[in-house]
Amino acid sequence: MPFGPFTLQWRTPTRNPPSPTPLPDGLTRTYIRTPSGPLELISALPQSSSSSSSSSSSSSTTPPTSKPPLFFAHGGFGCASVWIPYMQFFSAQGYPCYAVSYRGHGGSWYPGFWALYFTSRGRMAEDLVAGVEAVEEMEGRRRVGGQERVRVVLVAHSAGGALSQWVLGKGLIKVQGFCMFAAVPGFGSYLLATTKQVKDPFFTASTPWPVVQALERLLSPYESMLWPMQALFPIVTGPDVIQSIVGWKPKQPAKSGTGKKTGVVSRLFVLAAEFDVLCTPSVLLDAAKRYRTAFLDCVRLKKLDGVSEDSIDTAIDESADCNGVKFEIVKGVAHHLQNHVDWEKGAEALLDWVRDLD
Repeated sequence: MPFGPFTLQWRTPTRNPPSPTPLPDGLTRTYIRTPSGPLELISALPQSSSSSSSSSSSSSTTPPTSKPPLFFAHGGFGCASVWIPYMQFFSAQGYPCYAVSYRGHGGSWYPGFWALYFTSRGRMAEDLVAGVEAVEEMEGRRRVGGQERVRVVLVAHSAGGALSQWVLGKGLIKVQGFCMFAAVPGFGSYLLATTKQVKDPFFTASTPWPVVQALERLLSPYESMLWPMQALFPIVTGPDVIQSIVGWKPKQPAKSGTGKKTGVVSRLFVLAAEFDVLCTPSVLLDAAKRYRTAFLDCVRLKKLDGVSEDSIDTAIDESADCNGVKFEIVKGVAHHLQNHVDWEKGAEALLDWVRDLD
């Protein structure tokens, strides 16, 4: 095998797409039709207070909500199912949740081994865009009027974060918020072959083996190598991503009336994990700084609707929420913080940010 052990398996699933696996109550699986093949979309809609806790039918969902839909994008070797704990958590908070599996991942259609090996970033991006556009239409139909698409809040992990930055930078989608969730800003997915290689970069040393093995069962049998290689070099400028995020607005003024500038609601959130050895906190802090600079440039050039220089507080605190970008480190977890024993820590941090977007 050239360049190393890049696969977990060689075989395309016998049934393509694979036979669907059971989902927890409250989650549903549908398929998005694309010219290339069907893509798995897992959904978790808020449940009405009067519905049975065991019911998962669409009739038990609440009336249309004003809360933004959350769209979760996985990284290399991942799939929609890695987001199930977060989807359950956020749907219980009233947020419609969706997660897509790109081609060759999860319950989506699988190219052959070599076809996926040489699948480009652009092809993977087509699947991400197809998922976002499908959810925009679905949420538009669910809400009052049903005439307009509803922009999602995009939460993207690892190499899916790099893919999402490229998609936003190209203007292929618009979102009302973007979270770089232990995301890869400049390099690709880690290549895995054994349980130990899954544990070392994705989890902490104290993580129980059953937790690691549960994630391992979700990993794709093989992966695109062209996709991560295309992210080895800079793929965005900064302002190109900022301009694909909509809904910028000043924060509500403090009741104390200190006269200090209110600042702007941060619609870009860079979330790091304390023990991440792939996307380290220092790497993600650097990404946050670059995006803060890009945000200020966009404001000064009047490229963002809803904000002006008068509302910008340029005071710099590296760990703070300022200049349109929030940065935070989740303590005690590693790269796959959404599948960690303490996954709630990252979910709570994400929830605090999402609430500010409402």
